[in-house]
Amino acid sequence: MLLLFLLGAATSRCLHDETQKSVSLLRPPFSQIAPDSRSSYLILPSSFDPQPLRIQTYYIEEPISDRALDPEGDLMKGGLRALTAVREATQRIQGVLAVQGPLLLSRDPTQYCRAVWGDPDTPNYHRCSLLNPGYKGESCLGVKIPDAHLRGYVLWPEQGPPQLVQPDGPGVQNTDFLLYVRIAHTSKCQREPSVIAYAACCQLNSEDRPLAGTIVFCAQHLASPSLSHGDIVMATLHELLHALGFSGQLFKKWQTCPSGLRIRENCSTRQQVTKRDKWGQLLLTTPTVSHSLAKHLGVLGVSLGVPLEEEQGPLSSHWEARLLQGSIMTATFDGAQHTRLDPITLAAFQDSGWYQVNHSAAEELLWGKGSGLEFGLVTTCGTSSSDFFCTGSGMGCHYLHLDKGSCSSDPTLEGCRMYKPLANRSECWKKENGFPAGTENPHGEIYHPQSRCFLANLTSQLLPGNKTSHPSQIPNLKEAELTGYCYLHQCTQRGAYEVQVQGSPWISCYPGKAIQIPGYHGLLYCPRGRLCQDNAVTSLPLNLSTQDLLLQLSLGLAGPPDHSLVNEQKEELAEAVLQALVNRGGIGRCYFHSPSITTSLVFTVYMWKSPGCQGPSVAMLYKALTLTLQEKPLQVYHGEASFTTEYIKSLATLDHNPSKTQLLLSVGLCLLLLILVGAIGTMAYQKRATLQVGPSAP
Repeated sequence: MLLLFLLGAATSRCLHDETQKSVSLLRPPFSQIAPDSRSSYLILPSSFDPQPLRIQTYYIEEPISDRALDPEGDLMKGGLRALTAVREATQRIQGVLAVQGPLLLSRDPTQYCRAVWGDPDTPNYHRCSLLNPGYKGESCLGVKIPDAHLRGYVLWPEQGPPQLVQPDGPGVQNTDFLLYVRIAHTSKCQREPSVIAYAACCQLNSEDRPLAGTIVFCAQHLASPSLSHGDIVMATLHELLHALGFSGQLFKKWQTCPSGLRIRENCSTRQQVTKRDKWGQLLLTTPTVSHSLAKHLGVLGVSLGVPLEEEQGPLSSHWEARLLQGSIMTATFDGAQHTRLDPITLAAFQDSGWYQVNHSAAEELLWGKGSGLEFGLVTTCGTSSSDFFCTGSGMGCHYLHLDKGSCSSDPTLEGCRMYKPLANRSECWKKENGFPAGTENPHGEIYHPQSRCFLANLTSQLLPGNKTSHPSQIPNLKEAELTGYCYLHQCTQRGAYEVQVQGSPWISCYPGKAIQIPGYHGLLYCPRGRLCQDNAVTSLPLNLSTQDLLLQLSLGLAGPPDHSLVNEQKEELAEAVLQALVNRGGIGRCYFHSPSITTSLVFTVYMWKSPGCQGPSVAMLYKALTLTLQEKPLQVYHGEASFTTEYIKSLATLDHNPSKTQLLLSVGLCLLLLILVGAIGTMAYQKRATLQVGPSAP
C-alpha cells in the first residue's frame, strides 16, 4: 500500500505486508495440474527459453452503486491516468524480467465447497460432497476474477463419477501474469486519506511463481494534480514488483535451480532466504543479492546480507532505508525523481528462481555507493563518518542535489538524519519555482531543469566589513557552515562539471573544493561523487579526444492531433523516449547524452561511448537501433497520450580527432565549391530553358 502525504515533496510509505496478509494465496492442487504441464524435472527445448514477461491487464470498473459515493467524478477522471501508468510500468518490467509457462487460475475449494466426504473407505473420500450455495466466484482485493480465467469445479457423489458444475475456462493466451486493476473509494482509502494505491499477489503456479495480482488505486488521488505522471508510474511499479514476488510472504517460496531457468532440473525451495544477524537485524541473504550489495558498497569478496525494514513487523517486504535510500523497494517513496529501479532489487528477482533478469536495465543507486561496510549503521550514521548523513537540523541539499533539504529523520531511518526535500518549492529542477521578474535574488539562484542544489553562502550584497576570502585560504571549510541554493550546472565529463550563478559566466567546479563566483561574496562548495556520475553530459563535451564518434540521432514522433506540450512535459516525454530507447537496445544509458524534444515532436539525443561504458561501439549500436526501429517503431506513453516513432535520422556524424577534423574540413570546402559551381550552372541553364518544372516532392 502506498501512502502519500500530499505536502509538496513529502515522503510516502508502503504498507504491503498488511495488505498481503489479508489475501489467501492459491496454487493449483496436484490433481488440477494438466497432464501436459511443464515438469520441473524436464529439459526444456529451446522454444521454451525464457521470454519477456507477458503481463495482461484487466481493468475492473466499479458498479453504479459505488459511483454514488463519487460526487466529484474521481473514478472517471482517474481511470485513464491509472491505466496509462499501469501500461508504462508493465512495459518497463517486460524489458527486465523473463519467464516460462502457461496460465490458468485456480479456485479455492474452501470457498465453493461446503462439505467433503469423510469416510476414508469410500472412493471419493475427502472430495467435495456439498456445494456452498453462497459461492459467488473467486476474487482478490475486491476484484471478481472472470470465470474465463479460472479452472472449473465438480461435485462428487458418495459413489460414482463426478457431476460437472463449472467447466474450465479457456484461460488467457500468451500471458504469464494477470494484473487486475481497480479504481475505487474503498474503506481502506477512506480510512487512510493519504493512500494512493495498494496491491497483493493473489495466485501462484505449481512452482509457486506469482500468476495474478491486484492493484487498487484510490480514486481521489488520481484526480489530484499534486501527483505527477511519473509519480504514479513509479508508485505502480513499486506495487507491481510486490505482486511479482518481492514480498515477505513469498520470500520463503523462492527457488533455486542449479542448472538455470532453461533446464529446470532439481529445482527446490531455497533453504534459507532470510536470517537474523547477531544484532537481530533481518537480512535477505541470497547469493546474487549479497554480491550486488557488496559491489555497491565497494567491498567485493565480503559475504553480506541485505537488511530488511522491520518498522511494520517481522514480516518485511522492503529494503532498509538507511542502507538503500532511493531504491524502488524501500518502504518510503520520495517521488519519481528520487527513485531508482536499482541493481540490488533486480538481483533479488534473479534469486527468486522464477525470472531471468536483464541487469543492464538497472539504474545506478547513488546513496552509499562505495561507502564500505560501516555505512548505514545506526551506530555510525551520526558520527559524520559519511556525508550522506547529516547532524543537527540545518538546511542543505538532498543527496541527489535535485532539491533543497532540511536535516531530519523519520521512523525508517531510526534516528539517522539526512537532508530530506522541503515540503514547498524545494525542487531546483522546476523552472516555475524561480523568482518572478523584478524580485530581489541576492543569492543569484537559478531554477531550471539543469539546475542542482549546491551548498553555498553566496550573496551579491556587501558583507559586514566586506569580508571575503579566497578558497585556498579556507582549507577546512565545512558544509555545515553553508546552506542549499539552486544553481545551473552542466557536466563536462564523468564527475566533472561547471556551475553558473545568476549573471555569472560558467565556472569550473572542482569536486571537493570551494570556489568563488565573480560578482558575489562568499563561497560555493562543489560536491564530490554526486553530480555527473552517470556518464551523461548536459552540453556538448569540451574534449572528446578519447571518443571516435559522436552521432546526433533524431526520431520524429506522431502523437494525438492538436497535442501540445509545455516545457516540463517536453522534458518528461524526452525522458520517456530515452528510457524506451535504452530498453530497446538492451544497453546502459552511458551511450546517450542530452536528450531533448521540440514542440514539433522531434526527439534528439547525442550518442557516444563514454569512458568506462561497457558494450558495443556506438556505430554498431546505432546501426542495430535503426534496424530494429524500422522493423518495429517505438511506442511511448506519456500522461494520457500515446506517441509512436515515425522516422529516424542521423543529423550529424562528428569526429573529434584533430587530424581527421582538418581532413573533414578540407573535404567540406571542396564540396561547398562544387555545390556553388553547380548552382551557378543551374541558374544559367534555367535562363535558357523553355520547359517549366514544378517542385519535387520532399
